[in-house]
Amino acid sequence: MSRDTLFTGQFQQTYGQNLNITAQIEPIPNDFRIDLSLTKQFSKTHSELYKDTSVGQTVGFTHNNPYESGTLNMSYIGLRTLFTSGSGSSSSVYQNFISNRTIISARLGRDNPYTNGAKDPNDPDYMKGYNRYSQDVLIPAFIAAYSGRSGTNIPLLDYEGDNIKSNPFKFYFPLPNWKASYNGLSRIPLFKSIFNNVTVTDAYTGTLSMSSFVSSLYYTDVYDLGYPSFIDSNSGNFVPFFQVPNITISEAFAPLFGIDASLKGGITTRFEYRRSRMASLSLIDYQIAETKSQEYIFGLGFRVRGITLPFTILGVRKLKNDLNVKMDVGLRDDITTNTYLAQDLSIITRGQKVITISPSADYIVSDRITLRFFYDRRQTIPYTTQSYPTITTRAGVTIRFIFAQ
Repeated sequence: MSRDTLFTGQFQQTYGQNLNITAQIEPIPNDFRIDLSLTKQFSKTHSELYKDTSVGQTVGFTHNNPYESGTLNMSYIGLRTLFTSGSGSSSSVYQNFISNRTIISARLGRDNPYTNGAKDPNDPDYMKGYNRYSQDVLIPAFIAAYSGRSGTNIPLLDYEGDNIKSNPFKFYFPLPNWKASYNGLSRIPLFKSIFNNVTVTDAYTGTLSMSSFVSSLYYTDVYDLGYPSFIDSNSGNFVPFFQVPNITISEAFAPLFGIDASLKGGITTRFEYRRSRMASLSLIDYQIAETKSQEYIFGLGFRVRGITLPFTILGVRKLKNDLNVKMDVGLRDDITTNTYLAQDLSIITRGQKVITISPSADYIVSDRITLRFFYDRRQTIPYTTQSYPTITTRAGVTIRFIFAQ
């Protein structure tokens, strides 16, 4: 260590926590399987100037300008509100978020001794230092509303930790995601004569993430009580120890319900229904961006032999081998809404409906030659005037040669 007062080398600490748990359950051996996964990634960095600033006195080394930053990402479940109708300020989820703010403010005002039971002078529905735009109010209110929990028992941010391992979100626990598949329908007597194989699937993935939260240089705890004591004159809120720019909850059923079946006679069919949502709260400009998406996918295929072509291709007129024909049809509906808290106003910023039709045919001429005929049509219908409706069409023939000894 150097006692040079001009020394500016920083002292740094880093801490990382990575949790990854997987499990496989078979309620019905070989037929019904559930894959579970639970993840959590938390990282934190602390830096400061640890130097001797006494200039000849006996004070010694001191901690100067401490600064901390970190990230959090973990698996989560918010599907209680995934299927609610409406979006933006018209949805019941958003209205619960608004009402949760007063509940969270009351809890914080009761716990923080620096509030001392006082109301906000400019907004008496909220406690002193915890008004409707307080970070400590908005984050728990947002998580409670968009995960279908109550504002009365949702965990609050924790500022009691004073070391590199302390996590202000330690009371938020990761929840498992899953993928389930069942392929035993074809062995049931009722379906055995119809299907060769049937697989039913369901998969859910959800995350809760807070990116790049940083410590505030204005945070003060005068009497070391574990709570903020300095109120910012501009916002009227206590300055929290960590500043969080945004928090995001994303979840997707991919698929919510999917079935892939192979019928007797060479016919295959597929159907999937997918649904997803991503809600992000910005604590910089106080808005919620919510993207909802649902998608339908239909697939049909069959195999035939002995078809006579209307023209000769590579010397072939009548097909001796199998001709595999497939038809895929998809419909996806995406919409993104930005809701501004100050104006209580929702605006559709982007979104589109996408319709796809993709038939194709594959034929193996010989061991070395394969023909593929394809057609792909994609129609996009936007929700806003910022983009134009478009139709994209692709079609053609692919010939594959295999060179081998």
